Amino acid sequence: MPDPSLELLVRRFPGHALAIRRLYIQDPEFRVVCGDCSEVQRALEYWQTTDDAAPERVAEYRRMLEELEAEALAMLTMRGST
Repeated sequence: MPDPSLELLVRRFPGHALAIRRLYIQDPEFRVVCGDCSEVQRALEYWQTTDDAAPERVAEYRRMLEELEAEALAMLTMRGST
């Protein structure tokens, strides 16, 4: 079964799927970023669906996810895997 933290980035950036999978296997630091993306995505989904939905909380988690995705793409570029 594929790792959900890996698959999140693959779904988000399908054009980089092979590079994402390769770097995930090779780089423990990249795996941490993938895991962080997954955790933030779960939190974002929670706050979007909870009865106590707080728009500022949703915005905060969206921003964090965008920053983590940008970090993941930068890692792909810096490590020459794109």
